[in-house]
Amino acid sequence: MLLKKRYFQTFLIAQLLSLGVYAQNPINVIDTTQMERYQKSDLDTVYRSFKNTTIKILPPKYFLEFSNEQVSGFMNTGTAASIVGFENNDLAYAGYYEKIAKETFSKVDSAKFIGEEKMKTLRGDPAQFFFYSFTVNKVDVIRIMFMTGDDKQMILLQANYPLAFDALLRPAIIQSFLTVEYN
Repeated sequence: MLLKKRYFQTFLIAQLLSLGVYAQNPINVIDTTQMERYQKSDLDTVYRSFKNTTIKILPPKYFLEFSNEQVSGFMNTGTAASIVGFENNDLAYAGYYEKIAKETFSKVDSAKFIGEEKMKTLRGDPAQFFFYSFTVNKVDVIRIMFMTGDDKQMILLQANYPLAFDALLRPAIIQSFLTVEYN
């Protein structure tokens, strides 16, 4: 009987410890390098354009188009996330991102620089991600700024969403931006 009680206590302690360890691990996110999985699960299957630009992307699923006189993009009403796109046909991208200081963007909206990452778009163009955080009306917000282009133009895509949705939205938005196509 004593052996059964000791076995049960050991089993119970092991279970509680495993729950504590599991609760402290971050949410497992699908590997963002596996683009095919994202196209099938988190990205729209049809390219959609930003109005009055040559830019098009596969936006994340459930993002609706919006536009006004100044800006166009996509938004998700459930997460309060937005994506906007701009192109500059008078400025070549080649090497431009290397000249941009982290402090320059950090001054916008009193943003705090989180990090940056260099990648290539699916069509092979060099690209640069900048990640920022800032607060609006007591809500912590993440901003992803993405730049790419060629020797003729620069493309800027920007996403904003509440920090609470970072683990859900960041991988999908990054993969969406990497699908960018333009003339």
